Amino acid sequence: MRRKLFAIEQVADVNIIYVVKLEGSFNLSQLQSALSRVQRKHPALRGLISDEPDGSYFEVDSAPEIPLRIVSRLSEDDCQRECQTELNTIFASDQPQLRAVWLRSELENDLLLSTSHRICDAMSMFTIVKEVLRALHSYEELIPYKTVTTRDLIGDYQPQRPWKSKLAARLFNSLLRLIPSSSRMPENKEFHLEWKADQLLSDTLKQRCKAEGVSVHAFLMVALERALFAVFGREKLPKWIINPIDLRRGRFAALKSDMVFFGGGNFKISTVPAPDVEFWARVRGVNEKIRNEVEREILNIPSRFHLIEMLRPLTSRQIQWIVRLGDAFKFNRISSRFGLSELANGSWNRFGLSNLGNIVINESDAPFRVKDLRLYIHSFNVRMLGLIPYTLDGEMRFYCVSDEKCLSRNEADSLKLEFIALLQREFSPINTGDIKGAPMMAAELVRNG
Repeated sequence: MRRKLFAIEQVADVNIIYVVKLEGSFNLSQLQSALSRVQRKHPALRGLISDEPDGSYFEVDSAPEIPLRIVSRLSEDDCQRECQTELNTIFASDQPQLRAVWLRSELENDLLLSTSHRICDAMSMFTIVKEVLRALHSYEELIPYKTVTTRDLIGDYQPQRPWKSKLAARLFNSLLRLIPSSSRMPENKEFHLEWKADQLLSDTLKQRCKAEGVSVHAFLMVALERALFAVFGREKLPKWIINPIDLRRGRFAALKSDMVFFGGGNFKISTVPAPDVEFWARVRGVNEKIRNEVEREILNIPSRFHLIEMLRPLTSRQIQWIVRLGDAFKFNRISSRFGLSELANGSWNRFGLSNLGNIVINESDAPFRVKDLRLYIHSFNVRMLGLIPYTLDGEMRFYCVSDEKCLSRNEADSLKLEFIALLQREFSPINTGDIKGAPMMAAELVRNG
């Protein structure tokens, strides 16, 4: 089967890596068998991507087996080196969109699973990680998924005025052709910061959100908003926080069987520079806004995909030109004077927030134990700027990634400290009532950071 990549799949030239630290034993044949069975299950792992003049195409059931490299693990430096190698290695057109590296030692092992954002977002990749680990100690054959197409998202949608949609697509395509091409790849120099809250603080946070009738995501949005305001101030504050939507929660029937589908929508919420508004009042307001935005975005998915699929995809060089334009108009007096402060931070004034939720991996019948799990991302074209929270073994973790064109290292360090300070204020003994140990929890948070 051959299908054209969705527009967002063609733009998102990003590598994602999960690093799983394992304590226990397995052998080469078990790992090869696990990778093979997971590949047979997912069409996205059995295909090759080819770039053609009118866009990129996906050829299902044409890929060789998932490549596996084995490296001796002598120190933590080996893992960091292999991570950098995988992050910076583009997926070749004759290889599947998943790679594996096994850093082997007698006491513990690191398993690196790398994929392309073209087929798999961070949440989807976690599905792959769980299935590989499960297949390492279970020889059950996995039931293959069917391939998801644009028709599964668009369904029987038809615009009220088809001629109007076609005219809009032609106008957009005419404008897209006017975008110049850049002959130089953007120099993406990303760095990341990681910190975490211990289990007691994480539980306290969840209990407070439950008592307030709000989601943890709404809390995280306001915490990020306040931290950004403290770092950037009113003038340089990124205008939007962008949040991806997981469409695989029963709203689209065809997606129930394909849990590595990628290509959904997102919603954005404006950062309101109003630090005088009481914190939890702001969280409650954002929580309600999130519900409305998600429902609105989901209703708009069929019409949006219908229009997008009629558009001419941007080439890599056109995307590079847009990125370089954003770099040129990074916030300064000239861009502010002419109303171009929308390009303030080198990432089109957007800050991503992708909450992966609670991640459960360890299984009681497994011959090994997952000691740690981390993820890393790298973009080959667009600038990365975002925060990825997730909970592992009861501890809430935070992975912040930024290109140097978006945040300086000093700004990123300040953002981290402001975020930690906010948690310390909100969950101090005064604010947590009968919950004990908040000063100790705050100190633990800083140490882990």
